[in-house]
Amino acid sequence: MKIISTLKNEEMINKIIPFVDGIALGCQFSSYSDGTYSVEEIKGIYQILSKNNVKTYILLNFIMHENDIDDVKNFIEEFKNDEVYFIFQDLGILRILSSLNKSKYGIYNPLTMITNYRDIQAYESFSLDAVSLSNEIPLKDVELCSTYFKNIFYLGFGYHPMYQTYRYLLSLYKEHSGLNFTNDNLMLQEATRENDRCPIIENKYGTIVFRNGVISNLEKIELLENVKYLYLDSIFVDENKYLTVLETYFNVVNNLISKEEGLKVISSLNLTINNQFMDVDSVYNPKEFE
Repeated sequence: MKIISTLKNEEMINKIIPFVDGIALGCQFSSYSDGTYSVEEIKGIYQILSKNNVKTYILLNFIMHENDIDDVKNFIEEFKNDEVYFIFQDLGILRILSSLNKSKYGIYNPLTMITNYRDIQAYESFSLDAVSLSNEIPLKDVELCSTYFKNIFYLGFGYHPMYQTYRYLLSLYKEHSGLNFTNDNLMLQEATRENDRCPIIENKYGTIVFRNGVISNLEKIELLENVKYLYLDSIFVDENKYLTVLETYFNVVNNLISKEEGLKVISSLNLTINNQFMDVDSVYNPKEFE
């Protein structure tokens, strides 16, 4: 199991390097990321990481439109001579990678879309580096899938997007409500779930709502031992707390501390943890409306 982490800012590089096999960087084609970097900045970070035997991954996690296709292709070609990997959400990017003979550097992460090993097998012929499983299936199903397919990318820690649209929902709400507010550090509260506050962001690619609380799969990390990549995302998490999380996961994965010791450390951080799908499947409960 290899650990991939996001990078909140360049000042954190040397603090993160000892605990990771790869670092994922946001870019102009990231609909969400904890840190966004230009081509020049990514190339500079790539040089630092390569010297430390750490891989570079770029987040292309946006919904691609027709007018984006050439720009995305040109962006990927900027790294044609580099061993840079691309974590993408739109299947159109897979076609671009294939046309550039770079599909082996692709990780397909469609969030909740892939839920069983037959889904994964459908992408085997594309020779991708890895494919992501949904975080809304029980971990026992993830374990089963990993016995059939080893190249799995999986979110081990972080906030998970549960809704994504190209519509600018916050801007529309401002317009129709007459309220004036900044788009920083906003939470969406459901009327029927008063204690659930979901982070919501809006940018040029639309609006994304995240689940209430972070996923933290350390409690049953043994069920993930066959996945290829364990992905840790720092978005919305305090920098110092995240560094503690990252070091703790590294220590548990590499048997430097016990899982029980690691769980005590995570518990001490007072994070809002939401592992509702760890043991049970996602269920839709119909509701009668008047």
